[in-house]
Amino acid sequence: MKLKIFLLLLGVTISQSIFGQDFFRIAAAHDFQKNKVVQTFSFDFNRTEKIDEKRGRFLLYDKRNFYLLPTSDVNLGDGVTSSENNVLFQLYFGKAILGKLRKSDDKLTSFKWNKAIELNPSYNSDKLFAEKLVYGQLKFLLNFLSQKHSDASENGSVKTVHSISSGLFTNIGYRNSVTYKKDDFYSTIGFILDYKTRILNDKIEDNWVFKITGNYYYIASDVNEITSDQYAGILKASIDKKVYTNIFCGINYKYGNDNPNYKYVHTLELSAKLRY
Repeated sequence: MKLKIFLLLLGVTISQSIFGQDFFRIAAAHDFQKNKVVQTFSFDFNRTEKIDEKRGRFLLYDKRNFYLLPTSDVNLGDGVTSSENNVLFQLYFGKAILGKLRKSDDKLTSFKWNKAIELNPSYNSDKLFAEKLVYGQLKFLLNFLSQKHSDASENGSVKTVHSISSGLFTNIGYRNSVTYKKDDFYSTIGFILDYKTRILNDKIEDNWVFKITGNYYYIASDVNEITSDQYAGILKASIDKKVYTNIFCGINYKYGNDNPNYKYVHTLELSAKLRY
């Protein structure tokens, strides 16, 4: 019965996410842990534009700054070292508190501060479903957004966008470990950071995208055999360049350890991405 319910929820999440797919990615990465080249293949439905420059564009629901947003990230490739997780599904419920838009004295730069509170039901596992996490994630986010305009007039186009978000989060749920044949209460508390710069072309489309994201957290409770340390975290950096309509090439770097396995990821990756 539990399996049927999970498959039903999984199907709903996928069907809702497909309409907002961001990236289909194929890549080759150097795995520094094993000193070899690995292949990665992923579907990335993640939406992070809830309170920054694309707020409202991909939301299922957005009214009075309350939003509903499905996300998923499915990674296939050579082992867990190509990705910190292999199957991740989340549903974001949030409330955005939007700041007042301000402009610089020369009218070429506009900026504002936004805040948000999110509750995210989540499922996370490796691709063999040997380690499964089901939890609720609570986040408090602060976002600073700035835009550079081509001229000081009201019709001046946006040339660059900078966004930085940071905040606290906590995960509370349970782990089912097939590897060690046990279940346990799962909880963490930590800090997240997300920085993004977008350089737009004359058609006001992304031309270059620079991103740095990371988290660091304390593991309050989990299966003891899996957690060799009480702290975990991961850092990701990427540069993507548009080469053709909806096609981007990029360089991606990952380092750290994250759930569900807490195994270290250390890769440098060349990728081709399709956005539509």
